[in-house]
Order: sequence, then structure tokens, then C-alpha cells
Amino acid sequence: MELLMDIVSNIGDDEFYRSYRYDVPLVVVLINSNDKNVFDIIDENIRQADIIQQLSSGLIVVFLTHTNYKDALQYLDKIKMKADFTYTLAEYKELKSEFIKKLFSDNEDKLI
Repeated sequence: MELLMDIVSNIGDDEFYRSYRYDVPLVVVLINSNDKNVFDIIDENIRQADIIQQLSSGLIVVFLTHTNYKDALQYLDKIKMKADFTYTLAEYKELKSEFIKKLFSDNEDKLI
């Protein structure tokens, strides 16, 4: 799990910085799915500024830039109509390392 946390930290490094520096919202979503099409469905339904990365065969991380928690939930509800997955999300509001640890540790039971 440490490796996954490091990967997420590296992928989102610029977004964490921008969120902190310019005080703009950022939501990070961990998506778990056995559906092989879920990555493509998410990729087709994100904005150009957002980041999507497959971490393993069943785990995807999505950085929703300039997005608050409420809007992220609306986005996920829309995607849930098109694909089967579980997710964990959190709005970035603390130190990056603490945020990533909390995101993963709070949801270990959901990770594939």
C-alpha cells in the first residue's frame, strides 16, 4: 500500500500544490472496480484539466481539479449509472502526506 500512496502523491503533486497555493478545491477519488470498461467510461466523462490514472487492474485514482466535495458526488452519481464500482473520495484540505495516508487507511477494506 505504501507504493500506491507514493504513486498517488507523485501523480497529483502539481494539483496538490495548486490547490494549496491558490486555495482552490481539489477532490481525489479512489475507484475500485472489476469492470474492464470503467476506466474508459470515467475517461470519457472527465474534464481536460482532471487527471485519471489506473493504479492496478481494479484501482483507479481521479483528481477532480477545481471541484468541491458536493460536485464530486454529483459527478460520481452520473458515472455510477454507466459503470459498476465502489469509491472513496476526499477533499484535499490538509498536508499532502497526511491526506493520502488518510484516504487509503480509512478505506483499506474497499481496496481490491
